[in-house]
Amino acid sequence: MSSVFVSEEFRAILSWKGEPEEVQILVNTLKVDDPDSFIIESIILDDENAELKVTVVSKSPSSLRSTVDDILTCLMAAKSTLSTIEFNEEGHKEGN
Repeated sequence: MSSVFVSEEFRAILSWKGEPEEVQILVNTLKVDDPDSFIIESIILDDENAELKVTVVSKSPSSLRSTVDDILTCLMAAKSTLSTIEFNEEGHKEGN
């Protein structure tokens, strides 16, 4: 009797473009999550633009979706915080 081992992997690649400082903050935010479940790449495109690529690999579609949802939630929370900080800094500068 022979057996066949079939390993299926499900993969998703998330991409986020922004300023290099913003991308670096988002990278650092994701590093504290669950770094074994995805691969992070930060690519500097030029002085004003960078790209964050997150590759998620899972053995099941449901696990892939769960990890992608977690990453998107984390990125959106970090982006929201960055926007709030930028807004407060601009308001403070104008008030001086």
